[in-house]
Amino acid sequence: MTHSFHTFSIDSSNFTCRNLRLALIFMICPDVPPSVYEGGPCPLAASLPKLVQEKVTLAPDEGVSRVRSIIVPSHGNSLQNVSPLLVTYPTWKELFGSHPTELELLEQIRPLDVVNTVWLLARINTLVALDRFHSDEQRTIELQTLLVNLFIDDDLFERLKAKMGTERLFNRRLFHPLQILTLMKKIVVNGAKVGGLRPDMDKSAAHRLGRCLTMVNDFLFTPENLRLVGPSRTSKKLRKVALQLQVGSGLEVNNPPAIHASIVRSDKIFGDILRRTPGASDIRTVFRQQSGMEIEDYVDHVFGLLIYFITLDFHKLIEDPGLACINLSTFFAQGSPEIVQRFWNLELTTVAALETELRQPSVLKEYHDFTAFRKRPVVEVVANNATPVHVGFIQEKLESGLFWAIFNTLPTREERAVLFTKWGYLFEQYVSDTLSECLAGGAKFLPFPRFADNGDEAFDGLYTDGEVWVVMEYKGGFLNLNAKYSEDEQEFLRDLNRKFGRDRGAGIEQLVRKISAVFAAKPKERRPLTGIDPSGVHVIIPVLVVQDPFVSSEATTPYLVDVFGTMKRKQHLDRKIVCTTPLVLGVSDIEALAPYLVSRRVSFVDCLMERSRLGGARFLSFRDFFRGYLHDRDIAIARDEAVFERFRQIVDRVSRRFFNHPFEPSDNQ
Repeated sequence: MTHSFHTFSIDSSNFTCRNLRLALIFMICPDVPPSVYEGGPCPLAASLPKLVQEKVTLAPDEGVSRVRSIIVPSHGNSLQNVSPLLVTYPTWKELFGSHPTELELLEQIRPLDVVNTVWLLARINTLVALDRFHSDEQRTIELQTLLVNLFIDDDLFERLKAKMGTERLFNRRLFHPLQILTLMKKIVVNGAKVGGLRPDMDKSAAHRLGRCLTMVNDFLFTPENLRLVGPSRTSKKLRKVALQLQVGSGLEVNNPPAIHASIVRSDKIFGDILRRTPGASDIRTVFRQQSGMEIEDYVDHVFGLLIYFITLDFHKLIEDPGLACINLSTFFAQGSPEIVQRFWNLELTTVAALETELRQPSVLKEYHDFTAFRKRPVVEVVANNATPVHVGFIQEKLESGLFWAIFNTLPTREERAVLFTKWGYLFEQYVSDTLSECLAGGAKFLPFPRFADNGDEAFDGLYTDGEVWVVMEYKGGFLNLNAKYSEDEQEFLRDLNRKFGRDRGAGIEQLVRKISAVFAAKPKERRPLTGIDPSGVHVIIPVLVVQDPFVSSEATTPYLVDVFGTMKRKQHLDRKIVCTTPLVLGVSDIEALAPYLVSRRVSFVDCLMERSRLGGARFLSFRDFFRGYLHDRDIAIARDEAVFERFRQIVDRVSRRFFNHPFEPSDNQ
């Protein structure tokens, strides 16, 4: 029996409470923008009965693509940060026996009003994002139940009950961001421009939209996808590469970085570190020339927008959908009007502009490529009122979005290469600062040690513990769009090797070359490090820390481990040295480790050594490993109080700057 990875199961939120299906709360908006409600409830909200939780079963189908819909739990503590949660989604084929054709989907889409449907989908996505940022199981079930009762018609509902038996909505969700964004693209291009059906006002149109959402799940994978990851393909390494290309975009969409750590990281990088890093001033200059604003001002405006949405009260937003819409004239009312306008010039788009961009030919896969939304993630739906298409894309503006915004303004390959290098300096310094803080005490951690012969940098970081050395390289920057979203394995591997793998200056190549220089088999070929004696070292743990989650994923890491092994075998190392399996960690893995290292609940070397013992071929993320590591040793949860305190300070600063009052956290923050 094969297990279907592309279904979304329905849980203890309930398909049986059909009375809920009569209330269109989320879409009950009169013709005026919902933002003019000024916090008042929607008309039918008060008539909604309490959600009844009853377990319903959903049976799985066949295939592998369900793994795309990975969604992370809340980020309230360090243990919850450790691992994403695998959920699946139901497909049209499961319910009706065959995949819908493109024409059948378009027939459902074409009568829907473009602007109002996009507006509605964006509001749904904001609710889903809030569930992602602050979720607990009960809230997820409540939201999925609500959406089922608003969008799923009787026939579809009965099929779901019949096919999906006793599975839980928490694990098998009908509504998820990858699905919503993919359908939004299709509606922008194919929906009715004038006078179309409004699913925010009409029950039958809402059910039509529900069918479209269910149908579009079948367009998130192809039979070729299944073949490329299936057992008929002999190369396990390439099967994992294919899997990464199939699921990577969904992982990005559904798993933006942990919000507290992400905001604090960006505040440090574009604040203190940017000001003190040699050569980084060029990044500030380029950004100022292209945008007309300082990078610190831009980041603060992103903070303000993001903080507004992630601190919305989940239930208030359900009662008043107008809270998901912002007034462009008054939202940053306390800020400089000139700077605010420049910010909106960068981030704001319209449905018409989206259509123009989405109609451009592209080699990128439709269900992976959300570049148009990522460039400008806030869409103006009526005059002077706007809403984010996906809150996670606002958060990306603090990392990959900002990098690509600057990158795309540079006219030459040489200038872009310089940006990649200088961006890398900022990231290197952030990782170094983080490790310096959490590994403080004694002289065990050495940032940027140098070769004694010429003063060149040896490693980005070195941690010594008796006979064990942890040697580290840090690589900021990101794979290009073609590498990530075209499902072209050769392009992916080319860009991966160029920046992180075997090419000269790439992360793995640097680790192999520098380890070989320090521990060469012939003593006369060894290059000593300044102020460090390697004579007692017998074990080397190589670590590559990266910014791009595509690179540190459990599907990509085995390939990089294989590259390391191939390159190391060509070197001649001192026979007394044992070099473990290299580890590829995301920056979020370092952040998750930090509070445990600070509190001395976890030994850095013991933890990394334990992961290395499991080998590089095993399909296991560091987060999954670390969760088991803590559980097996009965290590108590450690929350990074320094990060949470700085997060609170950032939110307070931004709140005072733009909203003229201190931050007052509610119960759900």
